[in-house]
Amino acid sequence: MKTKEELKLYFENGDIPRQEAFWEWQNSYWHKDEKIDMTKIAGLENGLPRFNDFYTEIDETGNASLAHLSVKRVFIKAGTLSIPDMFLSNTGISEVSVPNSVTKIGKEAFSNNLIKSISLPAQVKTISESAFSNNQITTLSLSEGLKEIKSSAFSYNKISSLYIPSTVVMIGSKAFSNNPNLQYVRLERSTQYYADAFDAQTTVVGGTLISDM
Repeated sequence: MKTKEELKLYFENGDIPRQEAFWEWQNSYWHKDEKIDMTKIAGLENGLPRFNDFYTEIDETGNASLAHLSVKRVFIKAGTLSIPDMFLSNTGISEVSVPNSVTKIGKEAFSNNLIKSISLPAQVKTISESAFSNNQITTLSLSEGLKEIKSSAFSYNKISSLYIPSTVVMIGSKAFSNNPNLQYVRLERSTQYYADAFDAQTTVVGGTLISDM
């Protein structure tokens, strides 16, 4: 069999190689009948991973660590219209991306997780009961177009700054309760809210109390 270097010399010397020489050289690169040694492939030393297999990393002190598994990101497929009740409740997720197509987020859909930041697109009209309760949300972005924030939707979080879109017509009971760092909220007069929608330390300017109607 001619080597690649020998074939190269054909052209440098102005000779014309036989096509059989190319065939032999090409066939030498086919190893379909040979098994690949997994121990020589980085990350596959223990064979192909299975769904329930977890491999540790090493932290800065040399100890085994599973910290890399604590960040669970969820990307909801574009075109999704509604997030079901209890969709990812108590699953330990820390990040979620909601596409522009979603119009409703169901009850407790993302409750009891580790989410720190959430941005909801303009197509979302309704955030149902306890949808994001008991997370670690510090940054919340709500878009114009949102209509209703139901009871306990964002309770038990760490929200410190909040903008309520002018399109919101109803904020339910305890919707933002137990957010101890939330000091001030401004509402449009057309936004109705329950007295316990916010904690006592939160100053609410504007809006219309349900009891005043």
